[in-house]
Amino acid sequence: MQTGDRKLIVSQTALPDIFVIRYAGELSADAIYTYLWINTFYHDKSFDLKNIFDASILSKADTEKALADLVSKDLLVRNGNSFHQTDIIAKEVDDYIRLERAYMAADTVDLPEDVKNRNDLAESIQNTFFQGKMPFTFYKLIDKCLFEYHFETTVVYTLFQEGLDRKCVKSIDLMKQLAKKWYDSGINSSEAIAEYKQEQKDIRRVTELMGKLTRRRMNNLDIERIERWVTELDAPAELIEYAYKCNEFRGNIQMKHVEDTLTVWLSAGIRTVDDAAKYEEENHKENKRKATKRKGRYSGAVTGAEAGLVSGSDDDGGVKPESTTKEEDRPAFGGDDDDSSVDDILDIFGGNDD
Repeated sequence: MQTGDRKLIVSQTALPDIFVIRYAGELSADAIYTYLWINTFYHDKSFDLKNIFDASILSKADTEKALADLVSKDLLVRNGNSFHQTDIIAKEVDDYIRLERAYMAADTVDLPEDVKNRNDLAESIQNTFFQGKMPFTFYKLIDKCLFEYHFETTVVYTLFQEGLDRKCVKSIDLMKQLAKKWYDSGINSSEAIAEYKQEQKDIRRVTELMGKLTRRRMNNLDIERIERWVTELDAPAELIEYAYKCNEFRGNIQMKHVEDTLTVWLSAGIRTVDDAAKYEEENHKENKRKATKRKGRYSGAVTGAEAGLVSGSDDDGGVKPESTTKEEDRPAFGGDDDDSSVDDILDIFGGNDD
């Protein structure tokens, strides 16, 4: 047996920590597996699609999807069918340098005189949400929240807690979107955060309630509607539940039916279940009166004149038909003025014996 026929694989593949901390959480399992394979065999070397396809690490479709995912996250650079890895360590260093230069540019970032609170906040976020290793892009996000959006420190910390709850705290893009959404919504103070937390609590309560009423899991579209009910319509859970029950006459209650009912009520100034019950009762009575009135209008015996079929009545109370022209009174065939026409027709069918 030749010793070259068999080899133990005992070598180690270096993988930067920044990949695990910053990128891995945003990648699919196939993309991570593909990246590890590329890092093992093509580290610091270019490769093409044929190299990957020939390795058969995944199906062709899954491989193409994984490569696209890696390119979108700037882990790979593509040039036609050729690829090479991005130096993510150098990229992190560049991010750090740009951040430090921004601090030195007074016209770019206006840092407060006392940066101790900022540093303490960043350290707390780093230790709590990143296990002591936070990419510098998140430092930039913290500074943007503090110095551009003017968030209070408690708001910035709560922002990262919200990201953790939504399982997006390691995604810089999603965290930026969340921060921008809070800024646009005016969530920048402790009071606003308290109100926001209450809204989120109400949304969760209504989502659970609607799940029980409809006996199904709420999807994203359902949750978007529920968020409107709570944040825009300011509808309490009890009123939402009553709106659902008021639509039980329908064979299949849709979320839109509940929203339409709530919109009508709130437009009428209704905010409680008691007011809604009174409104529905009055509405039911009004509909019943209209239905009775319509029924009375068309029910019972009516004269021809009432129905619009005759123009009047004779002297003894009988119905007098409207006048007609001579042509209208003439029969379709026959009659005193046209006996010859009848004879001709009977001759055709052999019915005239005269």
